[in-house]
Amino acid sequence: MRLSKFSEKYINNSFSLYFKCLLILSILPVIFFKLSGFFSGFGFYIINSNLILILQKIIILSLIVGISIPTLIILLSIISGLNRKLIANFFPFLNYFTIFGLIAYLLIQVFSFSAVVFLFLNEITGLKLIFVIIGISSSLGLVYVFPPIIKGVFKFSKVIYIPVIGVVLNNKDHSEIFSFIKKISKSINSKDPKNIVVSMSTDFYAISKDINVFNGVNEVLLKDETIHISLPLLRILTIKELEGIIGHELGHFEGDDTLYAIKFAPIYRRLNQQFLELEKFFEKEENSKSLFIKLAVYPIILLFNEFTRKEEKISKAQELKADNFGAKTSGGSLTFINALSKIYIYGMIWSETKDYFREMVRDKNLNSIKNLSLKFIENTKILLDKEKLLQYLEGIQYYEQLHPSDTHPNLEQRMKNLNINLNELSNEKLTTFNPSAASLIPKIDIIEQNLTLVLKELEK
Repeated sequence: MRLSKFSEKYINNSFSLYFKCLLILSILPVIFFKLSGFFSGFGFYIINSNLILILQKIIILSLIVGISIPTLIILLSIISGLNRKLIANFFPFLNYFTIFGLIAYLLIQVFSFSAVVFLFLNEITGLKLIFVIIGISSSLGLVYVFPPIIKGVFKFSKVIYIPVIGVVLNNKDHSEIFSFIKKISKSINSKDPKNIVVSMSTDFYAISKDINVFNGVNEVLLKDETIHISLPLLRILTIKELEGIIGHELGHFEGDDTLYAIKFAPIYRRLNQQFLELEKFFEKEENSKSLFIKLAVYPIILLFNEFTRKEEKISKAQELKADNFGAKTSGGSLTFINALSKIYIYGMIWSETKDYFREMVRDKNLNSIKNLSLKFIENTKILLDKEKLLQYLEGIQYYEQLHPSDTHPNLEQRMKNLNINLNELSNEKLTTFNPSAASLIPKIDIIEQNLTLVLKELEK
């Protein structure tokens, strides 16, 4: 998963960022506290000195809130270590504590500034008009600056759903694939996914919620356990190989992985997406407002970065553990690794096929490809030399396979984990597509054709 440049800058500087947060969050309360002490309460309007003391207490409270945010992030990060249960419980709490703590902190600063300006104006009213003008101007400036800051912070609480261009299968019309997956989940004692989504991407993944599926006509929001299946890759995988891939994905619904996937992964993914959007905003708006927003979200960056390092280590461990389930359900490590190798190799051909498809659409050759999956299979025969598949594999085994919510180990690491050597694979096995996993989905051609049309419309 790509991190925003804004976050990546501080990824290995947690304590530096921590002290920067402390400085940023302390400076305004300290200034307001000092300024409030200069006023007597006597001026155009006599103010009870107790009200000034109350104001100072509120300012001190905001200072405590400000300091507690980065401190609690660091403290709970240290306590949680790599314990998935603790991370799954701490991270959502820290997320909302940071976001709403910052909003409360900023609102108190608005109040404190307004109170200090009022006290200032009260003291000098009738003496020098210029001071009044300065005070009013400062207040108006505050009204201009703080709303976008609060809006920027609040933005991080917004739920972002993973968009998928695909089809949600139903048990009535696709009972075979549902039974197939249910049998696998039972064999490894994992949760049975409530939803099956198919699309024209080359991703297989299991996720617990937050998927927005668009089929070209309707949008469906899925919140329960969902497994996503690649239609193009179904055509190059055998049924036994698909068992291994599905077994691997369902392995993520086992034990602590489920809790981690439900409570941690969606929020972590959402924060990163918001940072990527914020990065685009900074590129367009190089002004004082963006600077203020940057300062305001430093604690959120600290939270995100503290747990990014944990996520990278945990996700790789999870993937290797899930590979053991994949090997078990496919009937052996070699079959499972063969399936993974196919995904890595033929993924290159899929990328070239998609690029060609986009060119055709942009050139308005809209009738050139009716079924993108079949074009993909056609290209595998044209572009890949069957005798050189192992050479292709040697070249890409060190690259990592991308996933919507975590980072997979590279193929070499996955082979070592299952005690498989590259020389155990064969060109023959890597080019065997039958019995095809595509046979598990009736009328797969129609689904692929409809999704190809949707992709054409989106590419226009």
